[in-house]
Amino acid sequence: MLSLILLVFTGCSSQKIYRWVPFVGPKPARPGAVPNAITNERVRANPFGPVTGVLAYGLEMRVTVTPDTIKLPDTRSFEGRIVLINRSRKAITLSFNDSRQYDFILRDAGGKKLVQWSDDQPVTQNPGYIIINPNERSEFGGNISTRDMALGRRYTLEASIVGYDQLMTTVNLTPTK
Repeated sequence: MLSLILLVFTGCSSQKIYRWVPFVGPKPARPGAVPNAITNERVRANPFGPVTGVLAYGLEMRVTVTPDTIKLPDTRSFEGRIVLINRSRKAITLSFNDSRQYDFILRDAGGKKLVQWSDDQPVTQNPGYIIINPNERSEFGGNISTRDMALGRRYTLEASIVGYDQLMTTVNLTPTK
């Protein structure tokens, strides 16, 4: 009996009838099909668009500077803004040991620290946390002084989330006249 069933399946597959039997024979290829194509509907449907910043812990970190061009001596300070976007399917909780959650450091071309934003901010010893739900964002901003900047020189603004080493990125700045 078993040999008769095997003979029938073998005969069907040699006559191209195996398409009706789902577990026998190769799957026919569709014209123009890409094998194992990557389709990520969540990225296309995300209101924040494609990932353009640093991605770590399921969070995307974007940093912007306002104004786009720093004109000296007219600009006394500029605003640095960190945007954390949850790209995962679960809520993400960031825990902090004190009230410092983020920081900006302005460095010259040689790496010397010129300004650290958190130096002027009060610190409390109360632990804190931030919860970012899926497809939501959290923003942090700070004003950075331009008093130590000079025309035409390159500077680097380091933006970081305190206690999360992978959530750090840099922005290159060159003041103009």
